[in-house]
Amino acid sequence: MNSLNFKTLRNSGAAPVIAFSAERENESGRVAVASRITKHSSIAMLGGLLSQGLKFVVVIYVARKFSTVEFGWFSFAVAVNAYMSIMSNFGLPVFGSRAIAKSGMVAAELLTDVVSVRLLLSAIVTLLGIGVLSLIPEVNRVELMIVALFGLSNLPQAWFFDWVFQGLDRQGSSAALNVAWQAGWLLFTIIACTMGLGIIAVGVGLSLSTLVASTAGYYWLRSTPGLISRNEFAPPLLSRAAKVFRAAAPLGFGTMLISVVVWTDAIYVRLLNGEVAVAVYAAGNRAALALSMLGTFYVQGAFPLLSRASIQSRAFFEQCFTQVFADLAILFVPCSVWAIYYAREIIWIVFRRPEFAAALPVFRIFQVTLLLFVLNNLLGTGVLVAYHRDRAFRRVLVGSTAAFLFLCPLLTWRFGNVGAAISVLLSQVIALTWFYRYTCPLLCVRWYRAVRWPLALSAACVALCFGVHLSFRAGLFPLFLTYIGLLSQRSFEQPGTALA
Repeated sequence: MNSLNFKTLRNSGAAPVIAFSAERENESGRVAVASRITKHSSIAMLGGLLSQGLKFVVVIYVARKFSTVEFGWFSFAVAVNAYMSIMSNFGLPVFGSRAIAKSGMVAAELLTDVVSVRLLLSAIVTLLGIGVLSLIPEVNRVELMIVALFGLSNLPQAWFFDWVFQGLDRQGSSAALNVAWQAGWLLFTIIACTMGLGIIAVGVGLSLSTLVASTAGYYWLRSTPGLISRNEFAPPLLSRAAKVFRAAAPLGFGTMLISVVVWTDAIYVRLLNGEVAVAVYAAGNRAALALSMLGTFYVQGAFPLLSRASIQSRAFFEQCFTQVFADLAILFVPCSVWAIYYAREIIWIVFRRPEFAAALPVFRIFQVTLLLFVLNNLLGTGVLVAYHRDRAFRRVLVGSTAAFLFLCPLLTWRFGNVGAAISVLLSQVIALTWFYRYTCPLLCVRWYRAVRWPLALSAACVALCFGVHLSFRAGLFPLFLTYIGLLSQRSFEQPGTALA
């Protein structure tokens, strides 16, 4: 429509019709974006729920089948491998996923560069980790063998291409790979145990499952026609790999520091308080760590859209962020508040061993820490990384990790397992304060509108359970009603306006 016709139409009184039509299109766009975010993130989280559930089944299987001391060996090896795994990845999966999300294509050179760097890092980190641990007298030969097998699994993980599918918004494919990986770990572990390999069967199972899942993902990716583009004039591999490593360095160091906070507490507990103490500590914090991974998967599901929104408009990004934050508040606040009240029953149902009752205070502290983990991941990855603020992301994690490394040994030595849990909580509070400072210029939201209903209904749920002395099983019904109420309340709000 030319300017003359538009002026005529406006003077004839049709402007309200145009405005109303534009408003309806804008509203339908908000609904479509909200629906897309929820759908993709839900698929990613469902896959994460299944994969983390299978991983937790492995933990429960080891805890029940082997002695408390052997479970402590396993927990120590898992903590050490978390370091080796994150150093081997070096933030490259997130870096690659972001590049694919913004370009909308998969460059063969990017795949080759990422795999090459991860393979080299995996070999170096595994050898370095085994060498350092062999010099520590408190680490026995069995623990060292489990760590070596876990480190070996990081080599085939270099071509575990779930991050490619995430960048392409194919969250179902990424979820399927992760579920197959963890299911294979459980299956191969059980088979190895029946063969009489003892506690090292867990390491054998992880190595085999990683090899199978990574190879299957590679052929799955190659079988997709027209997906991978090639540049015939690309620079040599060594030059490209070095460039990718330098570009991913800020993000890589940041993700490494996350593992320092998540896993170093178990190492401190093992070295300061012994094998039994770290087993009890693991019984208290493993559930929260597994649940925090669900939040990570949910953010990963929204990450491609958040990355693209960051280069489009601030309003569109705020809309996407609003939806993700509101969804996470509904998902995690009720279950965390409810789990704090029923902590004793949950620990007994999961582990069925009286010695793990001492994990009760650690379990409750980590339910609060869980909420901070989820929020910090959203602000860090979902905002700073999406906006390419990798150096700010690293700066926050350096500061909070430094505080943790100072507080954790001090509080663990003074207060035992509870002190270690408190140090993790305090470090997350520091990180949240810092993340909030850096993200405020990038988005403007009213946070209380997303958490007011989850907090209010969760408090009412626990008050009901406490007032009428409901058992654990009976208490599940009020929790179910809480989620029904929150979903019903959400249906009356316009999608994407929970924080507007």
